[in-house]
Parts: sequence; structure tokens; C-alpha cells
Amino acid sequence: MNTALMSDREETVLSQRETPHLSFSRIDRYLHCPEQYRLYYIENLRPRVLAASLVFGKLIHQALHALFSSKADPVMCFRDSWQAVKQVGLDYSQKESWEKLNASGQALLEKFLKEELRRLGDIKGSETPFELTISGFDLPLIGVMDLVGEVDEKRTVVDFKTSGSSYNEHEVILSDQLTTYQLAEPEAEQSAFCVFVKTKEPKIEWHFAKRGGEQVMEFLGKAGYVARQITAGHFYKRSGLWCAWCDYLPVCTEDKQKASETLVQIAPAPSP
Repeated sequence: MNTALMSDREETVLSQRETPHLSFSRIDRYLHCPEQYRLYYIENLRPRVLAASLVFGKLIHQALHALFSSKADPVMCFRDSWQAVKQVGLDYSQKESWEKLNASGQALLEKFLKEELRRLGDIKGSETPFELTISGFDLPLIGVMDLVGEVDEKRTVVDFKTSGSSYNEHEVILSDQLTTYQLAEPEAEQSAFCVFVKTKEPKIEWHFAKRGGEQVMEFLGKAGYVARQITAGHFYKRSGLWCAWCDYLPVCTEDKQKASETLVQIAPAPSP
């Protein structure tokens, strides 16, 4: 399996960076389960068989980046890259197949070109990295903004998402990811999720948000806490119902045979 597909898109874009750092994805994973964070980011363990939906989302992102960075045809980019993974053993849900996702990806991108692209203008950057040094943090906060430009003539940081269903409003209101973008691009009038919804009739939804000072301070307090915990090496198992669908359950239950069968280390763990 291509190790690039096994890494977060954020980690792929920032692959040259070796020094410890924070990002939205890292904060989110640590808060979900510190031990999962350790196994993913420190031990570099990944599932041997990747979820088709995750690969699909990564290739949609690549196609959109090709559109905004070099004016390439995103439908053709997606079609070619999805064809390249046809023989890869991906984990498809009961409702998924290579053929269904192939049709869905092309239909969504065609819909974006036809109905949504006209809303965008004055593109400042696509997949733009950022790094923030924040007072009191043990680690820098870094990330990648999918798109910086105007949406309906308002300067906006856009994050593209793929989903099997529409987003709930609370997901936007409470999103730490959008708060991170507010910090990274303070001149932006708003941030937004542009969601490619993989329903039978493809949909593209926009969800806009603007963060106030109280929300930003709440996020900074949370991020600072996570930074201190990671620097101190505090990793513990946060057990719950979610363990049943966690890729790392065999490690936590000490099922070495299943762990060996289902997980692979994509890079050596750092020396103690």
C-alpha cells in the first residue's frame, strides 16, 4: 500500500517537517484518545486495509487542488487517480463499491464546476501551509488551509469535506478546525466547510462560520492543555463504545496476532 495514502493529508503536505508540533488533527485525535494519538503519530501504525471513504476524500482533495493550483480538469484528475486504486484492497462499507464511488466522485466534481465555482474569486492559495507560534504553548500550531479566497465576495478560508450525509449545524458551530483557520487567517471575514455529500442525488453544501474572541480563547486553552500533555508524554487509554470500531483495539487488548495482521508501521518510531 502506498504510504502516502496511509497518512493524513495534512501530514502529507507537511511531510518535510520533523520537529514536534500541534495541528487540529493532532489535537482532535489526542482528545478522542491519547493512546490512539501515540499509536498513530509516534508509533506510526496504520491499518493495512484502508477505508475506501478516506481514500475517496483524499483523491477529491487532490482533484480540487489541481483545479485551483494549475487549472486542471478535476473530474479527469479524480477519474485517473481513482482508476489507479481500483486494484487496491480497500475496505468498502455495505453501501459502497469502487463503481459507486467512481460515479459519485465524478458527479460531485461536475456539480461543483457547474454550480459552485462561479461563487469563488480572487483565489489567494490552495493547500496553503501555516505555522503559528503562540505564547505559552510548548509546541507550534501548524496546518494546511484547503483554499483561501473570496466566496460570494467575502474573504473566506474554505475546508473541503466529503460525507455520506449532510452536516448538522452543531458540527459547524463547535468545530475547532474552523477556529484554527480563524487564527491562521485573521483577515478572513469567515471560514467555511464546503461539503461534498455522497447521496444518490449528489449535493454540495456550504456551512459558514465566524469565531468570536471567547471561542478562540476556549480553543487556545484546550490546545495548550494538549500541547503540555503531549510534551510530558502523558498517553492513556480512553475506553468507551468507540473502542469497538477503533483500528488499534488489538493493540490495547494485547491481541498481538490480530495487531500484526491488521496494522503496519509506515515509519520507525523515534528512539526513546
